[in-house]
Amino acid sequence: MKRMATPGVLRLLEELADGTVEEFSPVITEDGGVSYPDVERHLDACDGDSYSVLESLAHREILYREFQEKAYVCPECGADGMTYTTICAECGSQNTIEQELLEHVECGGLAPEKQFQAADGEYVCPECELAVRPEQTEMLRQHVCQTCGASAAGSVGALQCRECASVYEPREAIEWVLYSYGFEQHGRQWLTTQLSARQALAEMLADRGFAVDTDTVVGNDGRERPVHLYGEEELLGDRVVGAVHERPDHDAVERLHEIAAAVDARSVLVSTSGTITERAEEFAQTHSVGVVSYQQDGTLQREYTTATRTERPSSVFERLTSSVRRQLN
Repeated sequence: MKRMATPGVLRLLEELADGTVEEFSPVITEDGGVSYPDVERHLDACDGDSYSVLESLAHREILYREFQEKAYVCPECGADGMTYTTICAECGSQNTIEQELLEHVECGGLAPEKQFQAADGEYVCPECELAVRPEQTEMLRQHVCQTCGASAAGSVGALQCRECASVYEPREAIEWVLYSYGFEQHGRQWLTTQLSARQALAEMLADRGFAVDTDTVVGNDGRERPVHLYGEEELLGDRVVGAVHERPDHDAVERLHEIAAAVDARSVLVSTSGTITERAEEFAQTHSVGVVSYQQDGTLQREYTTATRTERPSSVFERLTSSVRRQLN
């Protein structure tokens, strides 16, 4: 389970916390599409789709979820908002029309009443070609397929994709259960911890002469990369990219290292749980990624806990601190 809080995720949770929105609810557009606009406007491209983000936060019990409705996704093209239709049970055509048909009870012949009427006004069954008395017939309402001619008492329910026009039986379509989302009991405190840890790192760098931007983007190659924090010390051109995670894993540390390397910056990662996975620790030490832990008293410490032991983090954070101190002396 991922425990990372990307800049986009923190933005959308901040909006929920300050009351700008009471909860994140699905919106069904006129063409049947499903969206969470209050979420989508905060997320970055690297965050993925809004539904997956909300489900991840609910799985981690940061948000609760409450049932709203169902939507169906096309197995062919992946578009959501499939619409209900009916099809012929024999050939699958949607071109079915409900009609009144006359049935010859004796032979089962079934046809519109006008096909039973002979020239002399008597009834003749078009199926068995025998004369038919009124008491030998029954009027039925049937769904008649205009493609293959088959008829049935009822048509088969189906779902049609608005994008590619594919038609599927409901059991073949991908079912989405849509929820609204709001803060769980401890969700607000979780958010406060992440934001406080980010602020603690920003203040530490600012105290050491760095100009700091939080919730920003970096990139000198035309590609913008969202980051929790970016600091730059103008005199010596020292740069730092910072990230905040509850329990950093290997992917989180590697991603931070790649972003920092792309802008020739140091990297510092704050663990708000004080814990880091062993693979993440190994990568951090090998690639000089600084790892610190956020304490309940609001301070940052150079120690953290792995699955088996407590270690001092890689020396990047120490070199960063001592480097800045030398500059200030």
